[in-house]
Amino acid sequence: MTKNISQQEYYDCYEYHGNTTIELTRRQNGETIWRDWIIFDSVEAASEYFNDHCYSQLPLLNGMPY
Repeated sequence: MTKNISQQEYYDCYEYHGNTTIELTRRQNGETIWRDWIIFDSVEAASEYFNDHCYSQLPLLNGMPY
């Protein structure tokens, strides 16, 4: 799964593929500023972080994230 979260000056791209690592890439004006990996002890912890963190930052459309 990939989720892009836009900020005013940059956007973060979280990539999660079902393992214990989430790749976080920050881009500005089409260029990668930095890339980091968030490492978890379990697949469940990584999945929960991805779902909670990424979807909690989405704007709402009719009360639901889009």
